[in-house]
Amino acid sequence: MKPYILAETTQQCEAIARQHQNDKIIVVSASEPKTMGFGAYDFVKNLQAQGRDVDMCYLSREGLVWVFRNNVEPVRIGLKDYFASYGWNVVPKQKQIDERFQKLVSLLFQHPPNFHNLLCTLRSNDRGRGKRTIKCKGHLNDKEFSILQEIEQLQIVSNVQRTDTETRLTIHSDEDAKFLLTGDWLEFYVYQIASQLNSLFDECGWGVEDTSGKGEIDFAGIFSGQMVIASCKTEDRIKRTWFEALHSKMDQLGKGMCSSLMVSSVPRDKKDVADYEKWARERQIVLVMAEDLPQLPDILKKIVTGDKNAEPKHIPCYARI
Repeated sequence: MKPYILAETTQQCEAIARQHQNDKIIVVSASEPKTMGFGAYDFVKNLQAQGRDVDMCYLSREGLVWVFRNNVEPVRIGLKDYFASYGWNVVPKQKQIDERFQKLVSLLFQHPPNFHNLLCTLRSNDRGRGKRTIKCKGHLNDKEFSILQEIEQLQIVSNVQRTDTETRLTIHSDEDAKFLLTGDWLEFYVYQIASQLNSLFDECGWGVEDTSGKGEIDFAGIFSGQMVIASCKTEDRIKRTWFEALHSKMDQLGKGMCSSLMVSSVPRDKKDVADYEKWARERQIVLVMAEDLPQLPDILKKIVTGDKNAEPKHIPCYARI
């Protein structure tokens, strides 16, 4: 079939209709070339004139649009069903969250650039498993040490001490280390913010993992049959391969129906930020960095509504089907 020749589409549709004389036919317009869409429209219009039971629809941000009825139906597709339609069988993380972890996320969100530096220091000096003492050579600045003291009050660490030459603290278990030293706190923060945005998303998932090994997605949210996914990173720098991996997941999960964010705790004052922004633009991925985290609710609203003129202005908005 030649997709850019109008008559080709009409003829192919008519051939299918002849094979289903007694069936109801619904033509769904998706991401085909415009010529095919016009051809399918002409086919449906002509067949309706002959008294056949045929209709045409397409999915938009507003819902399921029925072309000849002048009617829009609301669409609510769950995360599991959306993933299943693209061959993923997903299981999200358990939603029962330790209260200390929730308080830690709230604390860290208030100091993203400072905590990023503190986290990188703790990670680079962490040794062993289970209960252990971390010794950080050098002098933490006052802000970083103050955050560490607040974390101690949450009973995630203890014995926090600082001298002119080192800072030391005790982590009591691998669970506490996971709270503090992995990127789970940023993943949960994105999930929490999205879940609190009154009906912006039909459903949200945190740590959505495919059971057959296709991968894990840190955050996924669905609205009107369209998907937003996010990759959350708390390392000291952002790698180009992360954009490539996220873009691959976008392609697997609906291409033009799927938007994505790279959410990082890296501050914008890093020398490589121009590269990060370039890599994001190349793949139409929204880059969210440490200073942007307080604006995450507005960023998510901008992506979902598709309003390029919405705040924050420096955050791009890429067109979706």
